[in-house]
Amino acid sequence: MDLLGCPVCRFLMCEPVTLRCGHSFCRRCVGACPPSRCPGCKEKLRARDAKGVRNNVLLSGVVEKCCPEESKMKWHIQEKIKAGEFGEALQIVQEGLELAPDDLSLKLYRSEANAGLCRFAEALCDLDDLCCVRPGWPEGFFRKGKVLLEMGRHTEALTQFQRCLKLQADFSPAKAQIKMILEAEGMVVPDDVPQILQLVSEFLSGPCPVTSLMPSAQGDGIRCPTEEQRGAAEKTGAKVKSGTECCLSLCQAVSFLPTAEDDEELMMKKEERSSQGCYFVDQGASFNVLTVSDFECPLCIRLFYEPVTTPCGHTFCKNCLERSLDHNHRCPLCKQPLQEYFKSRKFHQTVLLQQIVSRLFPQQLAEREQLHTAEIAELSNLTQDIPIFVCTVAYPGIPCPLHVFEPRYRLMMRRCMEIGTKKFGMCCYESGKGFADYGCMLEILDLDLLPDGRSYVDTVGGKRFRVLRRGLRDGYNTADIEYLEDHKIDGAELEVLQRLHDSVYQQALEWYNRLNSRFQDQICRQYGTMPVREENIQASSNGPAWCWWLMSVLQLDPAYQTTLLSLTSLKDRLGHLRIVMEYFSQR
Repeated sequence: MDLLGCPVCRFLMCEPVTLRCGHSFCRRCVGACPPSRCPGCKEKLRARDAKGVRNNVLLSGVVEKCCPEESKMKWHIQEKIKAGEFGEALQIVQEGLELAPDDLSLKLYRSEANAGLCRFAEALCDLDDLCCVRPGWPEGFFRKGKVLLEMGRHTEALTQFQRCLKLQADFSPAKAQIKMILEAEGMVVPDDVPQILQLVSEFLSGPCPVTSLMPSAQGDGIRCPTEEQRGAAEKTGAKVKSGTECCLSLCQAVSFLPTAEDDEELMMKKEERSSQGCYFVDQGASFNVLTVSDFECPLCIRLFYEPVTTPCGHTFCKNCLERSLDHNHRCPLCKQPLQEYFKSRKFHQTVLLQQIVSRLFPQQLAEREQLHTAEIAELSNLTQDIPIFVCTVAYPGIPCPLHVFEPRYRLMMRRCMEIGTKKFGMCCYESGKGFADYGCMLEILDLDLLPDGRSYVDTVGGKRFRVLRRGLRDGYNTADIEYLEDHKIDGAELEVLQRLHDSVYQQALEWYNRLNSRFQDQICRQYGTMPVREENIQASSNGPAWCWWLMSVLQLDPAYQTTLLSLTSLKDRLGHLRIVMEYFSQR
């Protein structure tokens, strides 16, 4: 049951919400006073991150299924309190406390109902217990301060608000209450929290205010007298009950405050007693009602893998949601717009759901992970089912910038980056076949993702390939391929090839030098400078780099470009280039 407890208040989650960082809390713990940072991971949050999210649908269902009686009862209590029917709410709380006398969450509701009925002493009694057992929960001290304020005991309330602000510096309601109290005393209150706390300390350490301090409200706001101190107080004639009927002066209150060590020991003992009764449902059997089908992604109908929760409260596998958002920036279930969520690109896993699945269904999760690993291994294969981007003719070693906007190619780019290969094939379109029989591998150098999902991708050409078999995967083309390499020669044939190479290179260089400076600058910006002549023309399996540079600059017919790309004879490729250069030289 510990999994379903809120990390902030440590009660059973009530109206669970999941923040963008992936941590889940009760709505009241992060919604009423949105924290500037996540209470779990301390990631910085915007005010709308906590207020704008809806209840986590899946987590709400899990809580209701595991704790049907408790969740139903607390829902009824909340509804009665919201409607102002405090008497009926109190009656339901009392029935619950008969089953679980130490349930702190019910005591919290009882204090709220009593406060609504103006029974402030009873409300304060429960809040005293809560603050002792939950010394790190700022809302408990804030509620206690509000009750004291209603009772007209402003100085005691000020102590509680100070404690609240110490625990959570961005707890704005406590800050507002402190300012109201001090300004009523004619003081100028700064906006800086450390300065406010200092001002409160100076105010409380001054002459004893008009309103006396209770023992349970003095100091850090969590002082509970020990048995020995109660006896000492009784000898002096002071009444010490639950901390609600004490009207001692400041001096009397301080006289029997426990030391820091005693205070800490007392809190630990009280927390040990209370923690046993935080939930009155059967903790041993509560998770038995859950099945694997409760944790299936509504898109792939498989066990969640890296579950993420949208601001509208629905949960999906991370990859499933990303694929859906490639096509439409709306929730696949409720159709709520998710543009802002998509722009942030912060698809953090829902930590609590991942923990529940790993604890309850370890074998099924292991099988799901194996399946995912097998899919990644299949995608990582660079000879079978490689992704094919159908667009243009790319060349080895030549930059090929892309503007990716189609959903299928968004998915392709994301997969290439996630699996780590950063490679895909590029082929030009060919009627009847879908794409040409020959292409070039591209490697992603940089990917600039835009807020709307489009991206600018910088790539460079790699190996050439021939298509053996065509296929489809999730909307984009795939192919089984074999890589191409130039045939190497030696002896007299190599000498002839070297002379042909030098002759064609000189033709290309003369043509380039005849271009005016404006064209040369354009070519340099887009394709880079012309590569130098290589000493060993067979060093690369793709042949001399300047040949591919020249082909990309000349902007030949795509079919002819594909033909040149497919040639594995450098002699044949140079022969074609010589004819092309003679044509361009005559123009």
